[in-house]
Amino acid sequence: MQCRCFLFDLDGTLVDSLPVVERSWCHWADRHGIDHQDVLNFIHGKQAITSLRHFSGGTL
Repeated sequence: MQCRCFLFDLDGTLVDSLPVVERSWCHWADRHGIDHQDVLNFIHGKQAITSLRHFSGGTL
């Protein structure tokens, strides 16, 4: 198979995954008794492992 071009979807170009990502983090926050807004204020622009370490007190 030959391709003449590739189309990359930089988040928000074709599909905006932000609502799904935020819902997932809120679900996680519920399971761990953490306020949604605290989580949402922290997570953006960070790797998931950084956020998980932050909210676990660095035990991950």
